[in-house]
Amino acid sequence: MRKIAIIGSTFSGNKGAASMLEASIQTITAKDPKTTFSVFTVYPEDDRRFNNYKKVELLSAKPLFLGLVLNPLALLYKILPPLRPLLRRQKHIRALAEADVLLDEGGITFVDGRAKFLIYNVATILPGIFTNTRVIKCSQAMGPFNTWINKFTAKLLLPHVDTICARGAQTYKHLKELGLKNVIESTDYAFLMETSKEEAKHAEQIIKQNGFNFDLKHKTAVVMPSEVIRKKTEKSGEDYIGYNRDFIKYLLERDYKVLLMAYSARKGRDSRHNNDLPVCRDISKGIDNKNFTFIDDELSAQQLRHIIGKADIAVTSRFHAMIAALSMRTPPLVLGWSHKYAEIMDMFGLKESALDSKNLDQKALHAAFENVSKDQQKISTAIKKHLPAVKKSASRQVETIVSKS
Repeated sequence: MRKIAIIGSTFSGNKGAASMLEASIQTITAKDPKTTFSVFTVYPEDDRRFNNYKKVELLSAKPLFLGLVLNPLALLYKILPPLRPLLRRQKHIRALAEADVLLDEGGITFVDGRAKFLIYNVATILPGIFTNTRVIKCSQAMGPFNTWINKFTAKLLLPHVDTICARGAQTYKHLKELGLKNVIESTDYAFLMETSKEEAKHAEQIIKQNGFNFDLKHKTAVVMPSEVIRKKTEKSGEDYIGYNRDFIKYLLERDYKVLLMAYSARKGRDSRHNNDLPVCRDISKGIDNKNFTFIDDELSAQQLRHIIGKADIAVTSRFHAMIAALSMRTPPLVLGWSHKYAEIMDMFGLKESALDSKNLDQKALHAAFENVSKDQQKISTAIKKHLPAVKKSASRQVETIVSKS
């Protein structure tokens, strides 16, 4: 029986992580229905509400546990072989030791300027290395490696990873410049997630319950902001809340129906980490229009994708909301912050639809929107044309995982 361990993704919180997680479960199960999964999650309690897969075991991997318990136990497993039978009684170590592969599904790792996340990037792969379990880094953005700490750490650890799946050409270039031989190019796993009939039906119920409907009289824009971008822009003195609120009003003036949603959400949690609900609430204040609706709830990755697929345009600062739009052939307008956005949009010839969050310029945003709105059909056709090749690229990691497990 194939056993897969997964770390770095969750069902709740960031629905980009959920999309990758569900895509990996779906695609590997399609190859071997008997496969079982052990998911190491930072949100074990919340994830139980969204886990609809019978063969998925959820194991707590909260940061403190990961750093102070799991990694030390895995290190003992490596350096003290006589203790291994005893250590395998601990369920996390047993899951790792029995797994054919450990999938690291961190969306962006080992990147300059994200030093505070570097420890976590290391902590997610060391347990697999220590327990002699093959580690495969699923499609993710990595690099550049110009800062000494990031370059040193990457050169020290990444050669011990079995396979690294570079999400795009820029990431592939960064990794090859390190001299790594264990790299393949395979784009984002989330492109392969499928939406079930049950989840689509539930999404329709949520739309109805919130008093929104997609009709032929109005074009519809789904807006999905990001707490990450809010923090980045407000440190520079920019008003991200006002920027989004003004743009929504701009859309309403053009007779669009606007649906505001959180692509990353933790319902009932005060923390803003992996939670765009607070920023959405702030944006919604002061918008009083019959054609505006805010869904103040946490939806599943599949539900969000279904709703995005019904819209005419998706306006977002969330990377995987962009992936969802492209997967559903909905033209995206993106306000991003790193090379990871552009390298995906480039695959569809849509780089001009990705703006840089360093400059919150309404005039530039309006111009980009008008171009997307005017060329909506043309953009949808371009997405449809390129999507099969993109999915084929994403499938390379599936073949790699199955062949090595």
